[in-house]
Amino acid sequence: MYGNKENGNADDKGTVTTETDSFSVVHRAVSTEINEMKQEINLLEIDLAFDSVKIKPALAFGTIYGFQSLKDIAIDNNAYAAVNAGFFYSYGEPAGMVAIDGKVYTKSSGRYPVFIVQGKNAFLSEVWSNIWILHGNRRILADNINREGRPGEIVVYTPAFGPTNRASKLSTSYIIENNKVVKKFRADTECKIPSNGMVVTLYEPISLEQKFEVGDWVGIDIDPDFGPEFQAYECGSWLVRNGKVAAVDKDEWVGLLTNRDPRTAVGIKHDGKVLLITVDGRQPGYSIGLSSRELAGYLISLGVKDAAMLDGGASTQMIIKNETVNRLYARERLLGGGIVVIVDGD
Repeated sequence: MYGNKENGNADDKGTVTTETDSFSVVHRAVSTEINEMKQEINLLEIDLAFDSVKIKPALAFGTIYGFQSLKDIAIDNNAYAAVNAGFFYSYGEPAGMVAIDGKVYTKSSGRYPVFIVQGKNAFLSEVWSNIWILHGNRRILADNINREGRPGEIVVYTPAFGPTNRASKLSTSYIIENNKVVKKFRADTECKIPSNGMVVTLYEPISLEQKFEVGDWVGIDIDPDFGPEFQAYECGSWLVRNGKVAAVDKDEWVGLLTNRDPRTAVGIKHDGKVLLITVDGRQPGYSIGLSSRELAGYLISLGVKDAAMLDGGASTQMIIKNETVNRLYARERLLGGGIVVIVDGD
């Protein structure tokens, strides 16, 4: 007995199989009952204390836009394992903050917890990220990075956004290579993003004091500063905070969370290990799935201190060694990105 049924905790009446290819990563397939409902659960526990293991976000094709299968994302990143990540707009654009190996692809929405990895430490925290443009002794606050711009906004575009800034509104763009403004471009059409730099686009109407000139040095600074090579991925709503159930009944991405559905989540245990979990669902006789509160209770029973929801339903998937280890209830869905686990020497 893991705990009381009010919190959705489990009576484990099934079997546990353990697969250990390295001390840093352990996979468990769990057959159990939670609140008298049959569940098939896959757990991936990652110990970042080992130098051989790394966990980070991965986007489809390594860019802001596009969709790939989770298997192809894992292969492209030479990953030992992967799970589907969070939420994406219609063209694969991440819904919130993504940073990979210290490079910020998109900023946070400020509404949901962000999964952050700094070296050997991982944590979940609500983050409000700021993008600053450095110009001489000025620090100019940009409105966004790698997003479609709106009138009156200043947006920074890096090569991760794609070949162009996709601008279709009247704007002035500054093409910057190696931190030097090489061209000024005013039009209502897109402009190319250099592979060795960025584009700063000012969508009209905009204050004239923000102007740059060809030859000026321009850089960017991002806060909060999580140090070099950090990873960040914005999740869905909280499930567990400080060891207690924090699950909500509804959020803007998943909708109702009181339903029993396939689920994917990321958690940080009290001992600092990272836990990735998938729960199969919508398959009567095999696995029913969990509500958000049931999932939170189960995670707490596993020693999780903090946890957040990732995308679920048809997106719920775990890959290990290029094979799907959970049972999808529908056809495999193409994804905007995932969270991958890389093991050196695997």
